[in-house]
Amino acid sequence: MGMQVSTNINFAQKYSPKEILKCLINNGLNIYYQNMVTYLSPNDIDDYNWLNIDMKLFNLDEFINSHNVMDKVGIVMVYDNESGGNLLILLNYLSILLSMNRQYLFGEDIPDFNWYLKKMSVFLRNIKLSSIQCETIY
Repeated sequence: MGMQVSTNINFAQKYSPKEILKCLINNGLNIYYQNMVTYLSPNDIDDYNWLNIDMKLFNLDEFINSHNVMDKVGIVMVYDNESGGNLLILLNYLSILLSMNRQYLFGEDIPDFNWYLKKMSVFLRNIKLSSIQCETIY
């Protein structure tokens, strides 16, 4: 097993995962990576069976509307068309598994969490937070 890198954001209040997804998109995250969209079906309760679809066949509005207001949302998102990972958005929690083209401080052993948090700064300023946890498991 390789390195696991994640950022977990706990909200101080409940937010609709659908609205959080829209906020993330409006603040620079993109759902397209290598001409594909990777996502969880709205009826995927606990299997975490990630699905891939050509970006030309994916309809973001249909995807968002297929979720109930409080359903979790799972989707891969990236910054600058290169760096990001799997996002799970729940009512009071956002988990980002940073698995795609990670940004590093030195060489390839210390993830640059500051790079990711700077990219998310507008989003983070517009929600009520209770904690941000950045973790690397070697």
